Amino acid sequence: MVNIDQMSKEELLEIIRIKDELLKELREEVEAYRVLVEELQQKLGIGDFSYTGNGD
Repeated sequence: MVNIDQMSKEELLEIIRIKDELLKELREEVEAYRVLVEELQQKLGIGDFSYTGNGD
């Protein structure tokens, strides 16, 4: 593994591009799960239930 301080500008930009793409894919996946949860809540009749994920 190469240390960041030893990488060229082009290598660092490529890493940033890859990380940005991964974040984009993860955001899309989270949104897909959010839609699925909303659909399931509607089918189960609990559409008004709001789960914050904070143990509430």
